[in-house]
This record gives sequence, C-alpha cells and structure tokens, in this order.
Amino acid sequence: MNAVPEDDIHPADSASATGDGDAADAAADAADDGASAAASSATDDSKVTKRPKHTEPWFGEAWAKDDGMVLNLPIFKGCSMEFKRLLLRAIREYEYHDVGKETWYDADNDEICTLENLAKDRLPPLKHDFLGVRIDPGEYICKGGDYDSKLVVVISGTVEKLVGDAPQGGLVVVRTLERGDTEGITEFLGVGTEQRTCALRGGSEGARVRYVTRQAVTDLLKEQVLDENAEQPKDDGDPPIMRDKWPQEVKYFAELSLDRIDSLNHKSSRDLLIWNPGPVGGFDQPLDFLPLPGQSIFMLDNALGTSVSGPLPEGIEDRYFFDGQTVLKPGVRGDCCILILRGQVEALVPEGCAGQCLPRQFEADDPDSGESWIGDGRDCGTSPVFAPREEVPRSRSHSEDSEDYEAPFEKSEPKIIIPEKKKEVAMVALAFPQNLKRAMAHLRKASQEGKIDLSGMKTTDWRWSWDDRTCLVVFEVLEHARLLCPAGAQLAEEVRLYLNPPPEPPPPEPQALLSPGVQIGRLALMAVPIVLSGTVRAKGPVLVAILHRSVLLKAIAACPEVELFLPKGLTLKERVTVLKEIPSTKKSEVQEDRPSHLGPVTGPPPHKDAEAAAEPVAGTYSAWASSTGRYRQVPAADAFEHVLLSAIKSYSLIWDLVHDAPPRLMDDLVRAWEPRWLLPGEVIVVDEEPDADFLFVVIHGSCVVTLEAREIDHIGQGSVQGASQLLALNGWTRTVTVDPDCNGEAMIQVLRRSKLVEMLDGHPLPKVRLKAVEDSLAAGRAADWRLLKNIPAFGSVAYQPFLSRLHKDADIRLFCAGDQVASAGDTAAAMMVVLAGTLRCEQPQTLFYVELHRGEWCYQDNILANTPEFGHDLVAVTNVMVLVLYRHAMLNAIVDHEEARAAIMFNETWRRDEGCPEINILNVFSKLPDTVTGALVEEAKPKYFRAGSVIVNSGEVVEDGGLLFILRGEMVISILGIETRTIKAGSCLGLHHFMKLEAPAPSILVRSTTACDCLLLQQSTM
Repeated sequence: MNAVPEDDIHPADSASATGDGDAADAAADAADDGASAAASSATDDSKVTKRPKHTEPWFGEAWAKDDGMVLNLPIFKGCSMEFKRLLLRAIREYEYHDVGKETWYDADNDEICTLENLAKDRLPPLKHDFLGVRIDPGEYICKGGDYDSKLVVVISGTVEKLVGDAPQGGLVVVRTLERGDTEGITEFLGVGTEQRTCALRGGSEGARVRYVTRQAVTDLLKEQVLDENAEQPKDDGDPPIMRDKWPQEVKYFAELSLDRIDSLNHKSSRDLLIWNPGPVGGFDQPLDFLPLPGQSIFMLDNALGTSVSGPLPEGIEDRYFFDGQTVLKPGVRGDCCILILRGQVEALVPEGCAGQCLPRQFEADDPDSGESWIGDGRDCGTSPVFAPREEVPRSRSHSEDSEDYEAPFEKSEPKIIIPEKKKEVAMVALAFPQNLKRAMAHLRKASQEGKIDLSGMKTTDWRWSWDDRTCLVVFEVLEHARLLCPAGAQLAEEVRLYLNPPPEPPPPEPQALLSPGVQIGRLALMAVPIVLSGTVRAKGPVLVAILHRSVLLKAIAACPEVELFLPKGLTLKERVTVLKEIPSTKKSEVQEDRPSHLGPVTGPPPHKDAEAAAEPVAGTYSAWASSTGRYRQVPAADAFEHVLLSAIKSYSLIWDLVHDAPPRLMDDLVRAWEPRWLLPGEVIVVDEEPDADFLFVVIHGSCVVTLEAREIDHIGQGSVQGASQLLALNGWTRTVTVDPDCNGEAMIQVLRRSKLVEMLDGHPLPKVRLKAVEDSLAAGRAADWRLLKNIPAFGSVAYQPFLSRLHKDADIRLFCAGDQVASAGDTAAAMMVVLAGTLRCEQPQTLFYVELHRGEWCYQDNILANTPEFGHDLVAVTNVMVLVLYRHAMLNAIVDHEEARAAIMFNETWRRDEGCPEINILNVFSKLPDTVTGALVEEAKPKYFRAGSVIVNSGEVVEDGGLLFILRGEMVISILGIETRTIKAGSCLGLHHFMKLEAPAPSILVRSTTACDCLLLQQSTM
C-alpha cells in the first residue's frame, strides 16, 4: 500500500489508483518486461492479450497520513494489518454517508460505484475533503449522558473536555485534546457504559475530528468463515461448522473490555467524593462532598432509575489507558486524585531506589509548569505519530528543473571519518623476555593439537585482535604453563571482560502493584506538592476515575470546608511558636482518680485506653472540625507540617539538641527535612542497606516493618525511625515498606546525617550535645554475639555460629530517655537485650522496678512462647540501644543449626502440654508407624506467625510445597475479602501439594488471627 501525503491527493483518485488513471496504466505497462513493446508493434489489437489491472484488492490504494494515524492508535495495537484495512473501509464508508456522497465514478474500471454494491474487500476512494468533520470553536461534539459510542480522534486543532453539569455542556475544562488524541474509548469498548461521561467541544480555533464507530468493529468481530480444521457435516441440511474470522482481534478486544471479577463499576467513583484519608478502619469522620450546602458541581443525576448525565457522578472524569502507557508522570507535581476502577497499575522503581528511598526525586522538574501529572495516552502506539510538517506543495510541475523547486535539504561537505585503531594483544606483552621462547613453544604445541590456529603468523611478532576469541585460548595455555607475567595477567582479565561482558542487571521489579479500589493523589487535593520519582504505568488495560483539584475547589468554593484544602503555610515565627507550645510527651502524668483509702501516687501512672487517648489523624475532616484538637481549623497540608514539628518536639534525641537554640536554628532544622512520597508496597529502606544514614518521620499513611521477611510491627503517623542510623551507630536491621493496604500514597519526612552535621556546624553547644549522645552509646556499636552467651535459654548452645546468626538476624533500635520500649500485655514474641544505656522494668502504680544495664535481658519466656504476653512495662531511663530478638528469627536459626534445636525446644514447655496436637491426628498420617511420623516431626521446620500475618497469599502455595501443621493458634481463610473458614490447632494447609497431587495454586488468602506456632513438614522426608 502507498502512503500518500495529503497534498499529493487529487480529485481523480479512485479505489484502485493513487493518481490519474492513464498515468497509472502507463507506469504499469512500462514495467511489464517488454510486454507493452510487443503489444505496440502488433498490428491487430484483437490479438493482444491484456493483463488484468488488479492482482489484489488493495492494489494501488491511496492512504493519507490521517488514515495511518488512526489505525496506529494504541487501541488498535493488537489488530492485524488486514483487520485495520477493513476497519478503514468502514471509517471511509461512514464519512461518505456523512457527506452524502454514496456514488462515484471509478475511472480505472470504467464503472459507476456505490457504497451499497462496493465489494467488501475494496476501499472507497480517498477523498481529502471527506476526512473528518469540521468542529467550530465552542461547537459541541457530545454532551454528558448522550448514548454515543463513537471513538473521537482529533486530526487538527484542539478539543476541550468538560465535566460538571455535562448534560448542559460542562463547567470545568479538565483536558485539551490535540492532534492524535482520542476520547470516548470507554464507550467505544463498552467498558461498563455506552453513555458519554463528559462533554466535548471545539477549542478556541476549532478542530477537525474523525469518528470510528463501535458498530464498525463489532461487525468485523462477528464475521465467520468455514472452519477448515473441523470435520464438516456430510448432510447438506446441517449447517457448516464455522469459526471466527478474526480470532486474534476477538481475544484482544475481549481483554480490553476489562470484564473481570475484581472490576468496579462507574458508580464506585462516588468514593472520590468522600474525603477520608485516614487509616483504613479508622474512626475519623469522613467528609461527603455531595450533600454539602452550597457546593455547585457534584451530584448524581438520576431520573426514574435512569442516569441522565451518564454513569459517573458529575464532576468526575474517566480515562482509559492501554498496557504500558503512563498513568502518572514522574517529576510533575500532582494536581488530581485517581481511583482505579478496572485493571492494575504498577510503579516503576527509579534507578538506585530499590533498597532505599533517599535517592528519590522530591521536587518537580519545572515547579512553574502547569502540566498535569496525568498521562496523555499518546505513548505505546504501533508507530510514532508525528505532528504535520510544513511542506512545499508538490505537483508534476515541481521537479528539480523547475525554477521554483526547493531542495528539501541543504548539501553539506562530506566528513572524513578516521577509523579507530583496533586494540591488539602482543605476544611480547604476555610473558617475561626470558620466558618468551618457552611460551611460543607451548602455543605451537597447542596449534598442533588443534586448539589454536597459527598459520597466519608470518613473523615472530605474534599478535591477536581483542575481538579474536583465540586470545582466550592463548591466555589459558600460558596460565596452565605458569608463563603469564603480572602485566599479561592483567591484560588477560581486561580482554576476557571485553569478550565476555557481564550481563546487565535486570531493572528492579515494580514494588507497587495497585488494583481496583486504590486511590492515588489525595495529597494533591490538599495542595501538598507531591512528586513521584518513578513512572506509574498501566499493567494491561486500565480504567481510572479522576477528581481534579480545580474541580473540587470550584465545587466547594462557597462552603466553609474549602479552607481544609487551602494551605496558608507557616512562617518562621509560627514554626518556633508551635514548637514551644506543643506539650512534651515525656512529661509525667498524675492520676486524679486514685482511691481515697490509698496513699499518694508513688509509681508510674496506669495505662491509658489507646482508642480514648488517640486524636484524629492530621489531614482528616475530623481533625479540622474538632473543637479542641491540635489541628483544629488547620488546613490539611499545614497540618502535616504540624505533625513534623510535633515529632521533633516529642523525640528527645533531636529536641534536646536544639531546645534552647535561637529561632534561626530551629527554622533551619525544620527546613533540613526532605519529603518523600511513596505508593503502597514501595520500599522506604531495606535491612542492611548501605549508605542509608537517615532518620524519617511518617507524616501520612501507614508502613509495615519486617525482619527476615516476616512482619514485626505496623507504624503510622508521627512514628520516628532510624535514630541509631542518624548517629552512625549501626546500619539498618529492619525493612520498612509502605503498607500494601495503605489508603493511598504515604508521605515521610527524611533527615540526612550530613544535613544534621552541616546544620549544627556553626552552633557549638548543640554540636557538643550530639557528640555526647554518640559517645554515651558507643558501647552499643561494639557489641557482638558474646553478649548473648549469658542468657539461660541459650546457655547449652552458647557457641559462636549459632549466636552469631541470632545477633545478625536481630533488630537493633535506639530509644530516647523516657520512651516506652514495651508495655505489659503486648503480645510480641521477642526478648530484649541492653547494648548500651539503662532500661527500667516496672509495673504501673507500684514502687517495684528493676534496672537493666549492658548485657542484661528480659522477656525470655516470651521468645520461647511459654508466655503469650509481656508481664511488665519497659521504659528507657537514658538513651539506650536495645537488641530485640524475635521468635521467628530464632526458629530460622534453629533450622540452619540443627545442633541447637533440641536444647531450645526443650525449654519451650508448652510443647509438652496435653493440648498440643500430634501430626497423627491427621487422617493422612493416622496409620503411619511412629518411626515415620517421628522422622517427619524431627525434620520439620518450626514456624511462628504473629497475629495478623499473611501465611499464604492468593495464587501461592505453602512454602517449599510442604504441609503446614498448626500446633496452636488460629487462622482464617478468605476469598476476595470474604472470610469462608477458620482453622485451628490440629488442622493443616497445603495437603494436596504435599502429596504431589495435581492442583492449581488456590485463590485464597490465609491470615493468622492469633499468634500461631506451626510445623512445616517436608516433602523430602516422605
């Protein structure tokens, strides 16, 4: 097929020719290997056999650039060229009907053609004037609620997309479409709706758009042909067996329909109009924008059960993205919030950010740019779409001989390219001079054995190119003979690296994979300058609903709640004032309701009810509307700065350095923090990550802390992590990631050690205080496995390999004076060892306490699981470094050090209780001899899961294909979030795969509801 520029198209173009019919025939005849010459010499025209004009239906068809642009759109990426050609026929047929031109003369075939009788495999002639429809400025293409499933493709000019009262034309422009942009994909594909969800109108200069009807595609997909692979019925009365003519396209468009079990309908975008950025399951009061008195845009326009304005709430936009397309751009400030309705998106990990968030970008590439961070859908087509280029109109008179001919390019002087000299390996550079003859003798022997070819060496100056793999054999021979000199050995390594370069490391796998129901960009609605450093792209087709900040502000402009989304910022004076007014959390509290028959309060106060003491989370409507809270009437973005100031004030390690410093230093301290924004599942820092000497505060969202691939803690707003790393006392011993179930993106503030040192450099007193803290904890830096030798639980296995493994897999943390390290009633299966500083074990409202110093420990029965809860509080008396040993890490060490297994498990007295089940209660093992079941138990791996842990994820199987036998605890099985069964002690998981039965990985999620101890039985034992 010939791609014809727009200016080359003439009115005489027909369905089978690209230009004048006679000229086309003459050109064809001239190329017929002398056939035309023979025909011209003949005197009897009747004896000349004329060749057929058309060998294929597409022979000589004319296509315009706009045809290629439409057919190369991402929506048609999975279609074959034959399918696209027939789709183009349908597009032209629609355009012919639109202009009322249904009959034309075909000069090549000397016939009158009509759309009705045109062969199904022939295209109507290309007519430039028929391409697209002219849209005047302000003229509407469609309005919200219209039943219109045409795909709208902009050919030239601009088209505006509007939301808000879309049936009447829309109130707010949310997108301006340019050449190559499309709209109406959702309706065209029938993804949940055939009604328009927005209004489209011509831009300031008008536009020309082209329509692709949904009927054109569905008619092609319905086409059937005789199934040549099937045995056809012999009875003439039976219908033949048919198959789809376009099976590839049928499958492709079925995938684009996104009809999946986890897909959400358009009505679910109503969640965007409920402001509830707090933690999932929290007690914050949501703010519903729909019923707000005075809001002017958001509404659900239903009449008699029929949606008048389309399936989306007014004010919400939807966009469809194809596989690999950019959904959210990196380096661009967020300006809207998206809700994933169907499909999945993934966030690419920026270079250098796989193990920590410090290198992530946190400032926009162009802070003054008005560019939206939403992708434009122009990437991932089948070929690039170029903007039209100004060209000189061409005709047959425009030749190089004509006076007005312009050369397309200026000729330039030829450049002389000097080839780069190839590197060579010289024989004299490989061996010492005294060993040169021996080395050459060894190579001649290798040549006689057929290992190398020396026939090309005409002189004794033997040389090989670096590209010649013979070098590798030469190096091997000389190394075996020990004749390679040091310089030769170094050269050999360089050549080997050149010939066998190491493979490039694969790009890191996306850490965030977000599914329907997840929102991204709530912070952007607050005017927080959120910037993502990695591209968020579609993983397969995806449909998202969008709430723009501009639409939100216009909708609630007359409501007092608009103040929640209009930050004012804090001045230097306000920051200092806030820091001084925030109460210190270390201040001792007095109990007012002590019974009268008791004496005065002499011990620690009783524990407060956590739910009663908690205040609304910053950024929520409850916090803004509270009458007495810290964030009362504080805009959401400003409230996040208050969270940082509160963390600085409550964390004595930092506050004690600057509490009496001048206001300028306090302001410098606040400005030294850098924000980072991460999506659910993304890594903040990984265990043992180098060059990660920073401290961070969780400002928004929640995070999961893991150790040895197992959850040990959940942290939320205001939590401070990384104090010992900030002081360079030790590396990270825990992995912190954003909670995969987090309600949108998370925000943290990071303080680098280099910035802290630089900031204190001109202030002697804070600098001396920092040095004093580091010196007081220096003993913790030098601590090693020897500190564990005196713990009774490890007394009989106190040898280096096992204790070193325990020390390596432990979590080392720094607590400030006054911090609550642990509380009575906590269910953590862990023990704590003091590395430096002093801890105090105490009970509320008592005078009895025990102080722990370096090398002393507590909670031994908890790590052995003999006691389910901590029996007392643990408080830091001074700044203290604590080694925290977790039960699951200890059990992992037992598996790798079998000699420690018997001694440790002997101390776990609960295993000998009558209620602890044996594996022979399972029917599959009930008739096995005791020796076999004993071997199974002896080789089984002991496992521990804290309450709330995920044991088996959907689509996965039990670890190593083993059988997980529950000794104590309780687990719940759920499918798509619906709990279906509870299993307790004496039950098992993974029996089918353990018995090597053919079974797919189940689509279930197994989560522990209480602490669980299990045995992982191995297939290898069987």
